Amino acid sequence: MRRTGPGRGKGRGRMRAAQMEEMVAARLSRLVEPAVLYLLGEGEAAHGYDLITGVNEMGMTDTAVDAGAIYRCLRSLEEEGAVVSTWDTAGGGPARRNYELTPVGKARLQSWVQVIDRRAGAMKQFVKRASKLLGK
Repeated sequence: MRRTGPGRGKGRGRMRAAQMEEMVAARLSRLVEPAVLYLLGEGEAAHGYDLITGVNEMGMTDTAVDAGAIYRCLRSLEEEGAVVSTWDTAGGGPARRNYELTPVGKARLQSWVQVIDRRAGAMKQFVKRASKLLGK
């Protein structure tokens, strides 16, 4: 016997195209790590706030990346030795952490570049084949 109720029956699994795209885009949040590594590799040590702004400006995902995701990524990278942080107590306001890329982090970024490069080609082929299937 099939039960009906919220989330069951005829409407189950149906969502607007925009909702579906948003759900899929949210899964791209894994790209926060390579974006953070890249931004740290670009130059001077960065504060978390600078990284939040930079990651969102890069447009690696269709949705804004929240601060929590950036800080979780930074903590994980620091535990793995890919970044180091120091406290910046200069200037007004509360102390902030500066993050810098380490040689381990640079190697990790290189691995990400290789993976993304391989996946980019596969993704282009997928779009081409799926578009043909969908008659686009």
